[in-house]
Amino acid sequence: MDRIPKYVSILLILLFAATISAQNETYTVTANSWPADFSSFESFRDANASTSQGAVIVLLAALSIYSKNAEEGKKALIISLDANSLISDTSPNGYKGFNINRNTIDLVKRQLEQHPYLIGSYLPGSSFQNGYKASNPPYNFTLTSNRFSGTEESGQKKLFLPSSGADTPRPVTVKRNAKGVWKASEFSSLLVGIKKPATSSPADDL
Repeated sequence: MDRIPKYVSILLILLFAATISAQNETYTVTANSWPADFSSFESFRDANASTSQGAVIVLLAALSIYSKNAEEGKKALIISLDANSLISDTSPNGYKGFNINRNTIDLVKRQLEQHPYLIGSYLPGSSFQNGYKASNPPYNFTLTSNRFSGTEESGQKKLFLPSSGADTPRPVTVKRNAKGVWKASEFSSLLVGIKKPATSSPADDL
């Protein structure tokens, strides 16, 4: 068999590289403000959950609220999560007839109790050197996808969010519901521990 001409090989390599590049995309989400409680969260969710990348940042904001106030954060999570993470609950413990299923809320509670600085690592300006303290808004978040991420048209997409305490970005899968709102479906990797923040030991003056 004749060898493939050199220029054909180069063309094939360039086509392959272009295909991979098209499949690995970068998305920027700008948050001019950051919700500190549930009262400011609903409008934030409504403004950002119309896109898959916006839904990831909505989830992050809900987790940020939960890390400061579990009751308010739980309501924020309820309206941020896909139906697979919810259960029917018309009691006062639920919100709008729903609650978070036991496996999901136990994971959130356990990981944020063990790593109270975790959510801060996803916010701009944070680092392990400064204790994962973010800068002030506005925030610009950069997310990425790969060739296995899915598409907007399919109604399901996996996006990757960087953490200043981890070596690689972490995946979040989001789904679009019947109303066209994107919600988080799988986000356990977002809750994995990170590098412990740097702390300064007090001087030994004994």
